[in-house]
Amino acid sequence: MKALGRHLIAEFYDCKPDILDNVVQIEKHMNQAALKAGAAIVNSTFHKFAPYGVSGVIVISESHLTIH
Repeated sequence: MKALGRHLIAEFYDCKPDILDNVVQIEKHMNQAALKAGAAIVNSTFHKFAPYGVSGVIVISESHLTIH
């Protein structure tokens, strides 16, 4: 069987809360990462939770990128 790509799961610890709570910056950096990887972005949507937290998905032709 030929692999089509990689599946990466990452857990980050001791991150600055103000960065993880900035939905605009997270979406910007994730879109930049997708483009730098050569992916074709189809759509993206992100949501800021109250009092804190961000979830988002970038749909790319090849797969997707998510954060929660």
